[in-house]
Amino acid sequence: MVASILILLSAIGVIGANSLLLSPLVTAVGADLQVSAAQVMQAASAYGLGVAFAAMLLAPLGDRFGAGRLLRVTLVFLVVGLAASALAPTLYALIAAQTLCGLAAGAALPSIYTLAVTIAPKGRESQTLGAVLTGWTVSLVLGVSLGAWITDHFGWRAVYTALSIGTALLWLFSTRLRNLGSSGDRTTSPLTALKVPGIKRGLLATVLLMLSFYITYFFIGAHVTVDLGLSTTKAGLVPLFYGIGFGLAVLADPILDRIGLERATAPVFLAITLTYVCMIALSGTFYGLLMVAALWGIFQHLGLNLLVARLTALDPSQRGAIMGLYSTATYLCIFAVPALGGLAYANWGLAGCLAVSAFLCLIEMFEAKGLRRPTAMAHVAPDASV
Repeated sequence: MVASILILLSAIGVIGANSLLLSPLVTAVGADLQVSAAQVMQAASAYGLGVAFAAMLLAPLGDRFGAGRLLRVTLVFLVVGLAASALAPTLYALIAAQTLCGLAAGAALPSIYTLAVTIAPKGRESQTLGAVLTGWTVSLVLGVSLGAWITDHFGWRAVYTALSIGTALLWLFSTRLRNLGSSGDRTTSPLTALKVPGIKRGLLATVLLMLSFYITYFFIGAHVTVDLGLSTTKAGLVPLFYGIGFGLAVLADPILDRIGLERATAPVFLAITLTYVCMIALSGTFYGLLMVAALWGIFQHLGLNLLVARLTALDPSQRGAIMGLYSTATYLCIFAVPALGGLAYANWGLAGCLAVSAFLCLIEMFEAKGLRRPTAMAHVAPDASV
């Protein structure tokens, strides 16, 4: 099981690194392709659209053919997309390559989450899922930082070459996952997933958690550099501390298994809400923000763990379709954040963004309290032993 966890963790790490890399590499890529930074970021937008499209329409294939088989197929396409990104002679070639990467990632992520729950021993679902989720920490702490270093020494194309080679190795080592996650050739779709009892509330919880996170995450760097007048390097320490906290939270995941999904969710979202409130109080102090950013990462990890566990438990035979809806909702939130968060930041600064984030998590806390009622708990039984 450890080897499978490492493969799934690494797959998330590669996907996460690719999704985050263009921002720090934008100057180098723009200079090489002779285009502006804004034009380079069109590739990031194309990647996001690819993820949303594939998560909606391709992820359900995992329910029919098996999550393991789908993951291995998507890894092949991801290798091709990353290699094409490294070789892209023009901006449009880079956009096309990143679109392919997005399609692969959109189908791969739901498969990864499904497999994480599938391989978990009974009673250790949260612990296993939490270990796999640390792949996001790998992408944030190692992927982006190492990618920037490689770019400085070998150029931006070397970064995508390394990711492509790493993904190819993952495909080679993922053979044991090939026959996992199959549900008996059942044909599913977004429409069948939307009929699952509890899915609408689960997607509401997804939107509330993701909007609250990205509204603050997207604008905290601008607050550090513009409002506090500090360097970009110091602004980068905030996501670093967040990532460290997110990774350390894996130590607390076994507690979720003991407490249970129904009892743990509301307190965790209350903790996230209070974290945003603390950040409002400390927003004028850089080191105070760093301290709370680590706590933010810890509770965000626990909240994400519980959310994914809640969704995958609704109907094990439709996990691919359900997690596809989850990924689509996540990326739709990312598209909405610049407008919503920008309005809050323009009028009230980071404190406005934090207040909105806290309010959204508070709503989810009250929604999650309903999970403890017998009618709501029926939606997550019997597989929600997290």
